[in-house]
Amino acid sequence: MLRPSLLVFAIAIFALLPAEAPAASPEGGAIVTVELDLKTNNGLPAHLETSEKEKVTLVVGDKSHWVSYEAQGEVTEAGLKVRFGRLGLIDVAFTPTTTLSSTEPSEGCAGEPRTLREGIFTGTIDFTGEREYVRLEGPQAEGSMSVIAQWQCPALEEPTPFGAASRLSARGSRGKKRAATLYAGRRHCSCFLVAGVHHGKKRGRSLFYGEKYERREGMEIVRLTSASAAASAFVFDYEAGTATLRPPRPFSGHATFRRRSHARDLWRSTIRVPLLGADPFRPGGPGSRAILIPEYQFDSE
Repeated sequence: MLRPSLLVFAIAIFALLPAEAPAASPEGGAIVTVELDLKTNNGLPAHLETSEKEKVTLVVGDKSHWVSYEAQGEVTEAGLKVRFGRLGLIDVAFTPTTTLSSTEPSEGCAGEPRTLREGIFTGTIDFTGEREYVRLEGPQAEGSMSVIAQWQCPALEEPTPFGAASRLSARGSRGKKRAATLYAGRRHCSCFLVAGVHHGKKRGRSLFYGEKYERREGMEIVRLTSASAAASAFVFDYEAGTATLRPPRPFSGHATFRRRSHARDLWRSTIRVPLLGADPFRPGGPGSRAILIPEYQFDSE
């Protein structure tokens, strides 16, 4: 599954959204996080989890299509409550059944144990995806809760960080390029096609991701469709500045890219990207742009 960081990188390239500062760790009190696996009416996997700043993320879909909904919620040791705009409400109380781990404060520190427990979340689970592509209903769900109590410890000298500076890798910087990533999008639409290809020692592979980002009703929504194929689905020559893309289903269409020295790069695309809960989009046409990078910018190959 593509990480949201790749979407953020694509958005930054086209300068459509401002970068956000990283969230600060909460001060005082316990950090409570929750994970839930939820049942749907059509068998699509659904997973909910929370972060330290009480951001609640609901992900619905499989490895080819998924939608991520993020909203501000209330998360305590008693349970959680979050509203996803007009799409629904999850308001459940936690009843622990099993303690998986319990860690006492370190020597010299004071505070409550840090625990990880499994249990039952009971209450209201009511969510209907756009155009009713999925429904979540039920009085309860199984999940886990982590409670990280804040410990009071003697001040320690901070270690000096060495080698912490991040470095950008430029794989294949010498000789014939064996990897590439292409980003294509349109202004005034946070919709992107992200494709990568890597030629390994035995065989290569290509990956295609179509993404759409929205902000509405207090939510951040990311829709993604993905597919993998042989390396022949993404043919490129970085020195010549050309690329041809023929993504497999559920995508359709094809595209060509040509870098030009004294004019805007030429990007022609008939690719169509289907999305869960929304109209498909086409990353071509008026106002569209593409960028070809000589790196495979994915988490895994």
